[in-house]
Amino acid sequence: MQWLITLETEQDLIVTCRLMNVFRRKGLKIVTLAMAARPSGLSMMAVMESPEADVDHIFNLLRRMGGVQHVTCYRHEPSEDAAFIFIDADPDTSRVAEILETFPGSKLIFASHGKYLLEVPAEGRRRTAVPAFGIPEVLPFACVKSTRNVSRPELIVA
Repeated sequence: MQWLITLETEQDLIVTCRLMNVFRRKGLKIVTLAMAARPSGLSMMAVMESPEADVDHIFNLLRRMGGVQHVTCYRHEPSEDAAFIFIDADPDTSRVAEILETFPGSKLIFASHGKYLLEVPAEGRRRTAVPAFGIPEVLPFACVKSTRNVSRPELIVA
């Protein structure tokens, strides 16, 4: 099954090396990978093939890894209910502009060297999803796990 994983890490490249080692050791087949620098660190997005049974273990391993700040896992969801669209296009942005017109109101989550992840609002999905999902470089995904949704305990001062 195909999964999309997004990660935010510290600026230190040794964290990226450790991530690649985890992917290798866990037998994940990387279909596509993109990285981008941001002011406070690095962002990485990878489409991988892995059995569904392994995803919980991999997610928990990655979120506890030193230097990893956020992890989100998306499952390939070939239906019109998919809220995220991965686009593997040329670095030429004309294809992305066309897809953005197809899904008005979409929010760009990640972009690097022709790899894009868009969040599609519910009202924009239903009427345009089926034709767009037929385009080979467009893959629909649904978010299944994220460290961003995990509530953090608050420190209460007595």
